[in-house]
Amino acid sequence: MSSRAIAESYFRALDAGDVEAALRCFAPGAEFVSPLGPLPFPDGVRAYLQGFDVSFPGARVTITNAVEAGDQVAIEALWVGKQTGPLPLPDGRTLAPTGREARAPFAGLFRVRDGRIVAHRAYWDLAGFLAQLQPAA
Repeated sequence: MSSRAIAESYFRALDAGDVEAALRCFAPGAEFVSPLGPLPFPDGVRAYLQGFDVSFPGARVTITNAVEAGDQVAIEALWVGKQTGPLPLPDGRTLAPTGREARAPFAGLFRVRDGRIVAHRAYWDLAGFLAQLQPAA
């Protein structure tokens, strides 16, 4: 399976709400970096992904561009979800369900070895994402 196909299988698992299947796409001890910083694999990554799954059930990723070079792939995509569950915030607080839809364009960089993701770094506008969940002024 190509590096791109493996990265895409990670996103398909997340779209299905299957965090454990998403985690199986990774090698033990994989590097995982989000806009919040590095997360320990697997427990920190599991908590992060489950937090989004609870907050935004049914969220979807649409891949808009992918570039693959050997064991690396860069993916541009759009994440869209409606916040119907509580969202843990970076400062430790929780944002109650807002019912608002959020859209987050992002880039993800993956490195794959022996059919598993060994590194994943995601870049997106966290402040802009959170602003979409705030009530209109």
